[in-house]
Amino acid sequence: MKATTELPDDPALPALAAIRALGLAAAIPALGLDDRPVELTLRGYTPGLRATLEVRAGDRHFALKLYAEDPQPEAELYEALAAVGLVGEGPVRVPPLLARDRSLQVLAIGWLEGPTGQELLKGRRGERAGELAACWLRCAAALPVKVGLPLGAAHMVYNAGKEVVQLDAADRGLGNAARRLARILTQTLPKNGSRRLVHGTFYARHVLDQGDGVGVIDWERFGRGPLELDAGMFLATTWRYGLDHAPLAAEAARAEEALLAGTPGLLDERVLTWHRAAALLRLASKVYVVERRKENWLDRAHALLTEATRLAELAARPDPVARVEAPALRLNGAALELILQALSTRPATPEELDQIRKLLDERKSRD
Repeated sequence: MKATTELPDDPALPALAAIRALGLAAAIPALGLDDRPVELTLRGYTPGLRATLEVRAGDRHFALKLYAEDPQPEAELYEALAAVGLVGEGPVRVPPLLARDRSLQVLAIGWLEGPTGQELLKGRRGERAGELAACWLRCAAALPVKVGLPLGAAHMVYNAGKEVVQLDAADRGLGNAARRLARILTQTLPKNGSRRLVHGTFYARHVLDQGDGVGVIDWERFGRGPLELDAGMFLATTWRYGLDHAPLAAEAARAEEALLAGTPGLLDERVLTWHRAAALLRLASKVYVVERRKENWLDRAHALLTEATRLAELAARPDPVARVEAPALRLNGAALELILQALSTRPATPEELDQIRKLLDERKSRD
């Protein structure tokens, strides 16, 4: 979204109403702003769910994250990451937690400076973007932090049902292509490896170049899962940027090369390919947002699904080289039948979604 100084009127976000009525300093005294002039800029907003404000008050510069639900898990994550040294001057950095207000469901966190991975691509520095992403993945592989809900392939397949419905509502041809892709992903669900801290939405724009280190921001969807989940999302977003800006496709390729070169032995190629395909399906499902401002949204969504299908089929091919790891597993017949029904010509009912969730949870626990 475009930055704006106008604050939305959203009753689902209690902090917004308080700030609009009282001003920031009075609404959240824990910030200690006193009588300093305050400049607020809306940087991100999902109606009914969350908003992010950039705050400048004198020499202070930080972010406010406003939620419709209690952000306690995210607050605990920031505290846990600070405890292991990821706040400060290390090679990998996350925002420090500055304050929180439980009643208003708001967090104040430090503002990290630096160009995003997306901006690096635009500046013809794709290799640097990939190096920064690899730096985070190496760090995550060694972190002792064990917080967050499980994430992984089963989680991506569960979300695929909603993504198919969104695409089908936008265009029947998109829905058919997405349904075919979702079937391939469901039938080739990879086994979960070691669970690490994963960002959950590791887009290129969430990676910052801080010169002597990498900053990683926007942690509200974190969890524990395979590193391939984050790597796949990063590569999907850089590929999409190359799709939207053809001259930068080569930079997206350089970012991929640098990420892979910087993570030797950490990523399973087949699992990474599967997660890249699932991430592209997720990105394609955002057509309900982009169709309002991009004339070529239909062709763009088809291109994302075509690339995702190519990757999913590649991940499903028999491996010509014997491996120690088990090949991509398949769900049992009952689970597969239920999920494919939910991905057919209609949305799954709440009861079916609950059954799917239970079946996938059972599979994850067996993994």
